[in-house]
Amino acid sequence: MKCKLWLVGALVLMSIALVGCSSDDDPVNVETKYDFSEILADYAEFVIVETYAKMRDECTTLQTACEALQASPSQPAVDTAAAAWIAARAPWEVSEAFLFGPAGFMGLDPSLDSWPVDTTQLESVLSSNFALTPEFIADGLGAALRGYHTLEYLLFRDGQPRPVATISAREREYLVACSNVLKDDATSLFEAWATGIDGGTPFQDEFKNAGQVGSRYPSQVAAVQEAVEGMIAICDEVANGKIADPFDEVNTTLVESQFSFNSLTDFQDNLRGVRNGYLGEHHESSSDGQGIGVFVADQDEELDQRLRQEIDAAIAAIAAIPEPFRNNLDAVAEIEAAQAAISTVMNSLANDVLPLVFN
Repeated sequence: MKCKLWLVGALVLMSIALVGCSSDDDPVNVETKYDFSEILADYAEFVIVETYAKMRDECTTLQTACEALQASPSQPAVDTAAAAWIAARAPWEVSEAFLFGPAGFMGLDPSLDSWPVDTTQLESVLSSNFALTPEFIADGLGAALRGYHTLEYLLFRDGQPRPVATISAREREYLVACSNVLKDDATSLFEAWATGIDGGTPFQDEFKNAGQVGSRYPSQVAAVQEAVEGMIAICDEVANGKIADPFDEVNTTLVESQFSFNSLTDFQDNLRGVRNGYLGEHHESSSDGQGIGVFVADQDEELDQRLRQEIDAAIAAIAAIPEPFRNNLDAVAEIEAAQAAISTVMNSLANDVLPLVFN
């Protein structure tokens, strides 16, 4: 199952915990003279909530496309559903730069994006007499039989939408039920941040109001720390997990998003999420605000400019790996260059940005 913090990242974060910390102080309670209020508010609104709104909308479109495929099976209907999956995948991958908060404590990360798919168990369920309802998938099956990758497996083979004749009636039923569960999970994630669940406080308010009564963040520094560590963690996962695992073992079964051949786009979107958080924007809209980069530039303008260039260089280096990733695990120079570029971003965030936060 994915969504683990890779060993290298754990070591990096262990070293981070020592920054700005004394024997008497918990680092998350350290305050600075810098007012992060606008940065936290813009990060929540323009980066996180806007990304989750996009994800909710695209997952709703995917669910509608799967229902259309079930109602009237045709190749155009399969193609439409496959394209909708690609569109719905992007905002989730962007959001992996901020997997803290409800994505973690509500258990939505594994529900949405567990990998790999348990294809043996899935085929067993498809061959059974169980009613394939959203409730059955949400409450009766594990995380490896729902979410993005189960839908991907049912819609794609070898980077192409499956021929409609190969998709059974039971598979179409499963697509509808699974896409409904995905839509519900995406909606819950959006609502948890934007409006609150069952009358609860929207998590964006807790994040914006870090250090105030009602927020689980004891200080603004604690919230900024979590945001930066989220960026570090996804850099680590991409370089030392998503890319390294299949590359080091020369094992295509370890490649995420391998059925759709969407892997390299996934990885680039992960780094775009880092860039969004750093710049305080969402790259697919005109909405933007003050990102963490505003603080960095105020403290060290040269570091700010360098890190912006490093993030763009990492995205470009991933794009330089030959497509599809699963068929080009022997592209050693390009793969190692991408890993190095991503690690450069990770190290700059860990060794240069976080110490500024604690000063």
